[in-house]
Amino acid sequence: MTHEYGESINPEVIEAAVVMTLKLRREAPGVALETQVDQAVHLSFCACVIDDEDAIEKGLSGTHAAMIVEVTRRVESLLANPPPTATERR
Repeated sequence: MTHEYGESINPEVIEAAVVMTLKLRREAPGVALETQVDQAVHLSFCACVIDDEDAIEKGLSGTHAAMIVEVTRRVESLLANPPPTATERR
């Protein structure tokens, strides 16, 4: 990943997109994960990272695609191996 978007792409924003995707998943479990990830990416990242790059590249930009892949990877990992609940940790 380039450092061109230094402040716009960082671990906190990626984590926010993961959390947003999981929230969307709980609210609408029947919606495709791919749709929820894309929605969360759009809500979490600056338009300069997603929309502007897509417009410049006239389609899904490499940066946008990379964000979708990373958020999807993290969400799928959490869905497959959910963290223990407070009750389970006791």
